[in-house]
Amino acid sequence: MTSLEIEGAAEQLAADTELAADIQGFTPTVHASSVRDVFLTGATGFLGAFLLQELLDRGLTVHCLVRAADADSALARLTANLDTYELAGTIATDRIRVVPGDVTLPKFGLSDGDYAELADRVEASYHTAAKVNFLTPYKWLRKQTIAGTHEMLRFACAATAPLHHVSTLGVFAGDADSDPRGESDPTGPAADMPLGYTKSKWVAEQLILAADRRGVPITMHRPAQVWGDSKSGACQKNDFVWRFITGSIQAGVYPRNFRLKMNLVPVDYVCAAIAGVTAQDAALGGIYHQIGPAAIDSETILGFIRSAGFEIKEVSIIKWLKAISADVTNAMFPLIRTTMLMERQEPLLFTDHLTRRLLDGTGIECPNIDERLFGTYASFFVRHGHLPAPVASA
Repeated sequence: MTSLEIEGAAEQLAADTELAADIQGFTPTVHASSVRDVFLTGATGFLGAFLLQELLDRGLTVHCLVRAADADSALARLTANLDTYELAGTIATDRIRVVPGDVTLPKFGLSDGDYAELADRVEASYHTAAKVNFLTPYKWLRKQTIAGTHEMLRFACAATAPLHHVSTLGVFAGDADSDPRGESDPTGPAADMPLGYTKSKWVAEQLILAADRRGVPITMHRPAQVWGDSKSGACQKNDFVWRFITGSIQAGVYPRNFRLKMNLVPVDYVCAAIAGVTAQDAALGGIYHQIGPAAIDSETILGFIRSAGFEIKEVSIIKWLKAISADVTNAMFPLIRTTMLMERQEPLLFTDHLTRRLLDGTGIECPNIDERLFGTYASFFVRHGHLPAPVASA
């Protein structure tokens, strides 16, 4: 980018973080422990599906905003997503209320009467909806980020109900040699984020924090790299690390000394932690991290792959790139450039002291991702045809 382009992009980001004047603070009318009806976006995504399960397991009625033309289409879309992650037969569907609409539209595209009725019933909102695509530039994510965040804040004001916003640890950038990033540490700078997705999440956070300063009751949650359910193994196939694993298995080769080190955390822990924290009045106004016990590096992942029975040869990074590039159907083919960007970056470290303080005594703990759990994940991918059966099991 030229200096003028960089300056223009910085001005655009600054303008996008300006919170609309009509969003003003209020006092919640219901204590967090007494909430019974909640509003959820993103239930047709991965994390949103498991957060829906967690909220239902806690006895709540969940009103799910689903982009669809009518209630029947919305329910069909939601059910199909639950089927994808083997959840459809395990949750209390009688307490699901589908709301066909669009988070980017004023009042979600609902009539004034339907919007007012929904706001009158809802006592807390969970905003997980996001377009997670590492290839999409920020300019194509602006509308959903800015409009969607504003509409969720406006709904929180209309319902006089707290907003619980799900972000990502990707909002941190900068020098990896510094101390671990805690929940209260400053994020950014956005200019150092190579991905449009992380830029968009950073902008959304600035809007949420501005609303917090005006007195809107919020909590913010930053999961690490979200992996599958620790019980069923259900994962999202488009997760970056799983694309890396799948692509390597498809090619039969794995890159030696690859600098991929990430904090991976099971989705069921993330959702239990979010629900456990937000059930407490003391959580309001706070930012909370959901992280695993330790970061996992590339060599550990290679050990997991082999322990699951997959035959794979370790080669140089150049040979691995050639093998991936030779097959346009390989799971990693679209992400080669992104992979090399991430490989050159030193991973940041994080802490979750505030989260663990609120979860103390709840029994909510993050499981280790080990060979056994990896095998559970691999079995899910084999069941759904995303991975071949490992040689050992064959």
